[in-house]
Amino acid sequence: MRWLSLTDGHEVLDDWVRTEQAKIVHLDTPLAGKVASLISEGDALRGAELAALLQIDHLFHKRFDECSSGERQLVRIAYALSKSTEALVLIEPFRHLDRFRSEHLSMLLRRLTNLGVRIAYTDRARERGVADRFLVAKTITSPHLDVNDVSYRHPLQASYAVEHVSYETRGPGLTVCIGTNGSGKSTLLELIAKSVRPLYGKVKWSERPVYLPADQEYGPFPHATNRRFAQLQAVFASEASLLLLDEPTVGLTELERRDFERALSEKAETAHIICATHDEQLIKTADRIICLSNGALVFDGDRSEYMKRSALWSHMSSSS
Repeated sequence: MRWLSLTDGHEVLDDWVRTEQAKIVHLDTPLAGKVASLISEGDALRGAELAALLQIDHLFHKRFDECSSGERQLVRIAYALSKSTEALVLIEPFRHLDRFRSEHLSMLLRRLTNLGVRIAYTDRARERGVADRFLVAKTITSPHLDVNDVSYRHPLQASYAVEHVSYETRGPGLTVCIGTNGSGKSTLLELIAKSVRPLYGKVKWSERPVYLPADQEYGPFPHATNRRFAQLQAVFASEASLLLLDEPTVGLTELERRDFERALSEKAETAHIICATHDEQLIKTADRIICLSNGALVFDGDRSEYMKRSALWSHMSSSS
């Protein structure tokens, strides 16, 4: 398995594709239909095995558009691998994945490499890059948000994506929302943004929030060279008092992530920001942390209390 750096353009990638006669797989392609049909359309056995290896067999009865961003990423990878190609270049395969799924995917790709499948990948997060500086505008109005016992489930699904979650805030600050892929983070932000309506409970805010979804393909600046940077710059330039950011650091280089953390802390002095993320560095900058598990709120408190209580954080911080 080989990482292809794009620092100097696409020459390294193009050479590898030409030499290995590899197929390039872009993992941002919209898919439609049930997960089982997508993965198993060519070979049911191969689809079942890939689902088991990627630990997504529990998604078989879900539609693709009902999956979280991390789950969609794994479905796209399974869909690509189901085509039995001997050489692949996966474009940004680790986007949206929590630490454990990233480690598991790395292990699986190495195993496939040992079995003779030639795999290369790009990963912008590994690129150091050159960072432009985010410009931050101060917010004048005071944020006010009440999330009262909201629950939501996707149509025809038995389990709730978010169940009996409450959240209240007055004033500025940074709340980091954490949880594994499929825990309900993105759905909670959608409920707060009122992109979807809760089946139960209510959401009230003092003014409409600025909401940036996880998928870079949606939202403004479709033709920007560095689209995610442009989207985040627009968020920081906004004078809105409530900002909802879903996996904002996905697709940023190392230097861009560092400046994003600086800008995030600066913006949180005058606005309230809720940031759903798998980026462990952002936990260190948070004022408040909420943790979701299977749609339920299992922790809501300040950063020091989370670090004191979390065995998982102890493991993450010691291994980073």
